[in-house]
Amino acid sequence: MHLLKQLYTISSKSGNEGRIKAFILNCLKDMLISIETDEIGNMYITKGYAEKYPCLAAHLDEIHAPCEREVVIEGDKIFTVDRLWNRVGCGADDKNGLWIIVNLLKSEPVLKAALFVQEERMGDIVGCRGARACDLSFFNDVKYVLECDRKGRSDVVYIGKGEILLCNQDFISQDVLRKYGYEMVKGGKTDVVELKMRGLDVPVCNISCGYYDAHKNSEYTKFSELQNCLEFVKDIIKL
Repeated sequence: MHLLKQLYTISSKSGNEGRIKAFILNCLKDMLISIETDEIGNMYITKGYAEKYPCLAAHLDEIHAPCEREVVIEGDKIFTVDRLWNRVGCGADDKNGLWIIVNLLKSEPVLKAALFVQEERMGDIVGCRGARACDLSFFNDVKYVLECDRKGRSDVVYIGKGEILLCNQDFISQDVLRKYGYEMVKGGKTDVVELKMRGLDVPVCNISCGYYDAHKNSEYTKFSELQNCLEFVKDIIKL
C-alpha cells in the first residue's frame, strides 16, 4: 500500500514523466537489473537471464493536470484529493500497472518490463507515442507481453481496436482465469495493440488492474482487485 500511495502523489502528465521515472529508478536502485532509456523516454528493464523472458508493460504518463495530491483510503477504495479536499484523479491509469511491475521486479528472478511514455491522448496529440517509437528489438527474446492497463477487475483483452488479434483465446488456461475471476474480452487501443500493429509476433494482452473512472476526477482503485491482478500475473509468469 505504501508504494501505491507514493505513486499516486506523483504527477506525471503525458510529456512530463520525469518525476515518475526518477521515482521508479530510485525504487530499483539496489537491484541487479539493467535499465535503459531511449530518446523519447521509454524505459527498458531486464532482470536475470533467460533464453525467453516473461515481459510486462505499463505506461508512465497520466492524463491529469499536475497538482498536489493526498491519498485517501476508505475501506477497499483508494482515491486522491487536493488541498481543498476536492476529488482529483489519482493516475491509477496506469500507476496500477507500474505498481505491479515494481512488485514483480522485486519478487521474480527473471523478468523484462517496458515502461512507455506518452500513452495518453492529449487533445490533438495521438496517444501511444512511446510504444510507436520504441525499440522493438527489446522484445526479441520475450515469450509474451502482459500489460496491466485495463479498468475493472475481470478483463483480459485478447482482441484490440480494429479487431487486431493480440493473443489466442486459450493463451491463459480457463482454470487460471476462473481462480482469479477473469475472462477473455475485446477492448480498445493501448500500447500492446500498438506493438502488434508494428509487427510484434508474440502473444500480448491487456489485463484489468482494479481502477475505475479513468480520466476523471472521480478516478479510484479497489485495492483488493489490484492485489488480485498481481497474483493473477504472478501465476501466468510461473506457467
